[in-house]
Amino acid sequence: MITTLTDTTASAIDKQMIEMRETFGENTIGRVLTLIIIATGDVEEPLEAAVAASHEHPARVIVVDAEPEATSSGLDAEIRVGRDAGAAEVVILRARGDVLWSLDTLVMALLLPDAPIVTWWPENAPSSPVHDVLGSMSQRRITDSAACPDPLGTLKRLRRGYASGDSDLAWSRLTRWRGLVASAYEVPPVAVPRQIQVSGSVDNPSVALMAGWLQHALGVDAEVLPPEDEESDYAGVHSVRLVREDGVIELTRVDDASIIMKLPGDDTGQHVTMPRRTLPELVTEELRRLDPDEVYGEVLASTYSSIDDAATFATGKPEPQDVVGPDADAVAAAAASAAAAQLAAALRERPQAHLVLTGGTVGTKTAAALPESLRAAGVDCSRLHLWWGDERYVDSDSAERNEVAVRESLLAPLQEKAGLPARHVHVMPSPADGMSLEDAAAWYGQQLDQMGGDEPFRTRGRAFFDVLLLGVGPDGHIASLFPEHPGQRRVRASATGVTDSPKPPPERISLTWPVLNSARHVALLVAGAEKAGAVRDGHGQIDPWLVPASAVRGLQTTTWYLDEAAAQTSS
Repeated sequence: MITTLTDTTASAIDKQMIEMRETFGENTIGRVLTLIIIATGDVEEPLEAAVAASHEHPARVIVVDAEPEATSSGLDAEIRVGRDAGAAEVVILRARGDVLWSLDTLVMALLLPDAPIVTWWPENAPSSPVHDVLGSMSQRRITDSAACPDPLGTLKRLRRGYASGDSDLAWSRLTRWRGLVASAYEVPPVAVPRQIQVSGSVDNPSVALMAGWLQHALGVDAEVLPPEDEESDYAGVHSVRLVREDGVIELTRVDDASIIMKLPGDDTGQHVTMPRRTLPELVTEELRRLDPDEVYGEVLASTYSSIDDAATFATGKPEPQDVVGPDADAVAAAAASAAAAQLAAALRERPQAHLVLTGGTVGTKTAAALPESLRAAGVDCSRLHLWWGDERYVDSDSAERNEVAVRESLLAPLQEKAGLPARHVHVMPSPADGMSLEDAAAWYGQQLDQMGGDEPFRTRGRAFFDVLLLGVGPDGHIASLFPEHPGQRRVRASATGVTDSPKPPPERISLTWPVLNSARHVALLVAGAEKAGAVRDGHGQIDPWLVPASAVRGLQTTTWYLDEAAAQTSS
């Protein structure tokens, strides 16, 4: 039975589900979990896999099919029960526009009570699953790096954002491989190999994880090689070779259903049936155990090193340049003019451009100068997105908020006269939105991910933002990353909640180091003699812990816009 609801609400969906269960004699007692599927493309393939898995794991399946670029806002739903849902009950939510701002609230009303929650991203994995709004409420978080545009890049950033409870289908695809390799290794006489070789498809995450697992388990460096032939049938791992003193253990896939295993002293080879695993089989395995897969986390950590030094994000980029004006107004005018020109150039190359705004005296003046600069540069504001580098976590109408300071000078003119869509203004949440500080930060990171903002986790030579405006405090802080403050240590997520800020108010939301370092053009806006010391230190060696202003660089340009007082080099 399938029922469709248009322009509906979560409560109406829940009511309809109750009515359908009563009609068909269904109940939720046998449901063992809630599976949330975040769909960004075709919903039917992952849904079919979930329905197939439901025969072993009866579940409520909630599919979130998001349309962030929809011109209108609303929620449609499709409910499937009975034969159309297997042993599950299925809700497909098609959310448009502003509804996406409250996915957690939307889904919360549909969760099974007292049952585990699993979230699955079949295609586009978030930068840090545990910091995703829906991922944060889940006991298990499943991604599929192989289905992402940059599989190995995705696996690397999943390593950076890893938390206990994360898993990836690239790892699940190796279960049978790992079992077979372990069995072959344990055939007497057992001996640690002196060489390990794994061959497989280029850029395949399962190949990288297989090599990482063997290296982690045996303590021997594993070499990854391309397959001997280029046949597409060998997608994934093609062969594993363990070279020992007494011979070679070699396992080679010969077709989609079988492996040939050779052992030392037996080159004839044994034929082992091992068919490639289907998507339903992989999902079924993942739902079979909801406890953390610690081995996956260990292998991921050993395969890809972490970035412990935030200076890494800023290194290897062009040196900063200075533009000096007589006063703060001149600084703001110069920065606004340059930003407008850079945004215009970006829109000639890409369908959308992204600008990050900042607070403070000069940041607010720059925002006020932007509408005229954008008009003069011919920027199509209907294709422009506005973000904030940080925000004070106070009342939504508080004068302390960076967004409030630019409502009349920037937002109103661009929306009323220049065609800036309201949905392109990405305001950081306030306590009035009903979220905790950490949930608010996770929500903002989710908005970035939905727009493609996970680029910060692949920043070497790539960027998401076109222009990033930053103010600089007398202590050298930028955004809400303060010197020697533990808040700046958090680099796993796109945005983080900052507590105990040395500058009031104490609670803030800030973009993190990798995100701030993913802009093509960075503009630091400074005026006043009291900031001359911060300017001097910011021009020195990259040192995020002591001098945050030194540790943000643009991939193309970094420019310090200074008034004459701030440009003084004396102490």
